[in-house]
Amino acid sequence: MGNRFILVVITFLFITVLTACGADNASDGNIDNNNTTEQLGADVVTDGEDETNPLASDETTSDGTPSEIPEGIKEAVNPKFKVGDQVIINAEHEEGMKGAEGTVVGAYDTIVYSVSYTPTHGDHREENHKWIVHEELQGIDEQMLVPGSEVIIESDQEEGMLGAEGEIDTAEKTTAYMVEYEATDGKLFKKWFKESELTAK
Repeated sequence: MGNRFILVVITFLFITVLTACGADNASDGNIDNNNTTEQLGADVVTDGEDETNPLASDETTSDGTPSEIPEGIKEAVNPKFKVGDQVIINAEHEEGMKGAEGTVVGAYDTIVYSVSYTPTHGDHREENHKWIVHEELQGIDEQMLVPGSEVIIESDQEEGMLGAEGEIDTAEKTTAYMVEYEATDGKLFKKWFKESELTAK
């Protein structure tokens, strides 16, 4: 009788210990599973954000259209061509320009320069680019620059032009016209022209 009682007590204690250990293991397993789930969840969210973020290489670049008329430039008092006039371009600064039809969007009394410069993106040097107006050059006074003057360009007419270092090739005080036109290849541009480079349509 006494031996049987002792055996029952030992068996009971053994079962109690096993049950307690099993509960602890189950609890630990839940914690590990939860941590694993949280980590996986975080990874999934991060991956999703990376997939939806635009890449730097997808950023748009200039298509040859200045973003705005430079500050401080003076409107022409009595220009030959008025805002809204339809004109034909006689100049051939770039392919598809000569003979193109355009619309005058501004006329200004200023100084126009042809400038040779090295694009900021490291491409080959651009020679005798036409035209940059006086107000698109950084840190200069009102006095006309002479050929050979070194300048920094503050215009985004072309990709790699904004902030580029250049040198003045020619300078002329005149009326500069901003003309929006469709090149003969169908592309749209907005560029500077001198009065002598335009003919009324």
